[in-house]
Amino acid sequence: MQQLSTFWAIVKKDLATWIRSPSTIAVTVLPALILMFVLILQAAAVTGSPVAIVNQDTSGQAAAKLQHIAQNYNGFYNAKVLSKAQAEKEYQNLAVAGVLVIPKGFSKELKGGQHPTITWQVRNFNNDTANDLRRALPDILSTFLKSGAAGKNPMHIQVQEHDLHARDASFVGFNMIAVVVMLVLQAGIVNAGLAAVREWETGSVKELLMSPARPLTMILGKVGAGVIASDITGGIALIAAIAAGMVPVPSFGLGILAFVIVTLTAIVGSGLGVLIGAALRATERVSGLSISLSFYLFFLAGGITDIAYLPRWLQDVAAYIPNTYSLDALRATLLYNSSTGILTDIGVLVLAGAVALLIGVPVMRRGLSH
Repeated sequence: MQQLSTFWAIVKKDLATWIRSPSTIAVTVLPALILMFVLILQAAAVTGSPVAIVNQDTSGQAAAKLQHIAQNYNGFYNAKVLSKAQAEKEYQNLAVAGVLVIPKGFSKELKGGQHPTITWQVRNFNNDTANDLRRALPDILSTFLKSGAAGKNPMHIQVQEHDLHARDASFVGFNMIAVVVMLVLQAGIVNAGLAAVREWETGSVKELLMSPARPLTMILGKVGAGVIASDITGGIALIAAIAAGMVPVPSFGLGILAFVIVTLTAIVGSGLGVLIGAALRATERVSGLSISLSFYLFFLAGGITDIAYLPRWLQDVAAYIPNTYSLDALRATLLYNSSTGILTDIGVLVLAGAVALLIGVPVMRRGLSH
């Protein structure tokens, strides 16, 4: 019971120190905030372009249907219906990246079995944006043909789409989960690491050694404080992402699973933090290494894209990085409303957390004994 009281006292002391230390909080959250800002800017640049739609067949039903489908296509940032002259002016002024023209007599020609020509004017200032626009037109036409507005399908081809996940995830939401995992991991490393370093830098390690508390209790107290600080930081980030509409609201059960995954990630980070803190024993070195390590782990674990699309050698590396499994599990629970494969992810995180503690705790115990 006495060791439990000591454990809790150390947790409260380290959490209070963390809350009163703006520099520690800044080291914890600033790198993730900067990365999140960059990703949001990147999303704004790649998730869609403004386009103009010119419908010259104003009385045709098929033309009206095609205009409606193009106007509501989710790959466009903004699709506005303009006259031919207005669209040309906006295109020349770089206000739109593409102009779709539905010609006069489109509906009549289609009904009569003729082959009307629609025009798709694309600003190809870079191939990423241009290819997104080029891929948009087949999607729009496929939806138009499925609607039946064209009468008999002139292509004589039916397309059946089978998606891997039950629902799509937004580009920002997909990357936001990676930022949250990075934030949780870094919070654990920074807070547990700096809590360990602080004992040597302030000389309070001597007082701790003279107290009745066992070294293991002191170390676990620092890990506990790191885990709670990580859970608070990651929880605030996730709630903000859900409130902003970047991440869907999960069901109660999947929300609990997400909390378990965040906590296991925090244990891994805190175990690494204790190890780094005991080995380096200097605030500047621990802060610098924790930021660098978090960024490396973020990119190696598929922070900006699915690891399935990374080079083979990088996929092999990612298989040995714990936050790869945190990312996989959190994206499944929070973005795809699924728990498929989550037991494997949790098992790997439990193993990684145990390994981090089995290495970190003895290193700090050895440091305390000297």
